[in-house]
Amino acid sequence: MNETVYKEYPHAPPHLFRAGASYMITGSVHRNQNLLDRPEKRAHFCRTLFERASLLGWRLEAWSVLPNHYHVIARAPDHSNSLADLIRSLHSITGRFINAFDGTPGRRVWSNYWDTCLTYERAYLARLHYVHTNPVRHGLVSRPEDYPFCSYQWFMESADPRFREIVLACPIDKLAIIDDF
Repeated sequence: MNETVYKEYPHAPPHLFRAGASYMITGSVHRNQNLLDRPEKRAHFCRTLFERASLLGWRLEAWSVLPNHYHVIARAPDHSNSLADLIRSLHSITGRFINAFDGTPGRRVWSNYWDTCLTYERAYLARLHYVHTNPVRHGLVSRPEDYPFCSYQWFMESADPRFREIVLACPIDKLAIIDDF
C-alpha cells in the first residue's frame, strides 16, 4: 500500500509521508546549541534511534549524529506508522536524557526537523554518501571510519562491495541539504 499523507503545520516545514519510501531526515538542536556535546549523549541518541526505528518498523540506511544536529536516512514501513511518530518519540526520549545529563529539566532541546522523500535513485545514493561521511564535512574527523556516531563503518562492513562503490562515487558537492549548523 503506497498511501501518501500530507499535512501542513504553521511555522513548521511540511511533512509528507509515503509508506515504503526512503527519507532523509535532518534534525537540529534548539538554537544550534551543541547539546550533543558529549559521547555519552550521542551514544544515547544512536541507541534510541535504533530502538525507536525498529519498534516502529523503520529500516535505517544511514545516520550521522553531530553535536548540534543529526541526519538519518531510513525506509518507511509499509503500514501507517508515520515519520512524525518516529521523530516525536526520538526527540522526547533523547531530550529528557540530555536535560537529565545536564541537570536542566524542562529546557527545550530540539528545534525542528526537515525531511525529504527520496524519489530519485541518484538523489538517494548521493544522500547516502553525504550522511555516511558527514562528520568529515564538519571537521570532526579526517576519516569517517573514525567517527563512532555515524553509519560509515557499519556501511563498509555490511553493504555489498559494488553498492558501496556506487554510493561513495556519487558526487555530493551540489546537494542542497540543510546543514549549516
